[in-house]
Amino acid sequence: MGRHRRGAQREVTVADLIDELRRYEPGMRVRLAIQPRLPQEHAIGPVAEADGVVWIGDGGQHGYAPEEVRESLGWL
Repeated sequence: MGRHRRGAQREVTVADLIDELRRYEPGMRVRLAIQPRLPQEHAIGPVAEADGVVWIGDGGQHGYAPEEVRESLGWL
């Protein structure tokens, strides 16, 4: 998600995100991983729309993500 076949960045749509999340159990928690070199774990905050874009707010840092997260996201 988020890349074309040739590796170029592309915009992720709401439909893309919904399709990806359908692979997981509905009761699972969701976190954001940021900073590939030292992944931090952030909670999801408020969700809003402005200027034709859906924004997912940061709900605060919960520490650092496990090493397996970095590997799973391809942040080697």
